[in-house]
Amino acid sequence: MEDALVVLNDRDGDSDLLREAAAYATGADADLVLYSPLSEAQFEESVSSLDQIGRIENKDYSDEEAIGVAEQSADSLAAESLEDFDVEWSVATDVTDELDANRIIDLAEKHGCDHLFTLGQQRSPTGKAVFGDTTQKLILNFPGYVTVSMN
Repeated sequence: MEDALVVLNDRDGDSDLLREAAAYATGADADLVLYSPLSEAQFEESVSSLDQIGRIENKDYSDEEAIGVAEQSADSLAAESLEDFDVEWSVATDVTDELDANRIIDLAEKHGCDHLFTLGQQRSPTGKAVFGDTTQKLILNFPGYVTVSMN
């Protein structure tokens, strides 16, 4: 059994999604890869905050350290949500303003994941046709299992 990729969307359902993925991982003896994308606005906010701290500490912070803030946030959420589970996890993040199914699938393959966990959204068929739906693309294109949790 391979590992599972959990797509965190910075929404209320992330903790429940993590627990659902952890229950699977525990039973399947798999590890979790937590994907926590950082929007451009969140990235800029993190860089700005680190710049302010840097002025006080007389230190320069890099863009990688700003991304590290997102990784630490996802890691903290996982530690809190998964305290009752015996499961290992790692965190992957990048800066993107659009949650892209192809990027998620590539990341899952890179980390050897054969199962995806993601949150779904309620959308009308017209909304899916006009705007597209990342979850639908994952279900149709990912070569493994996809678990969609509706919140």
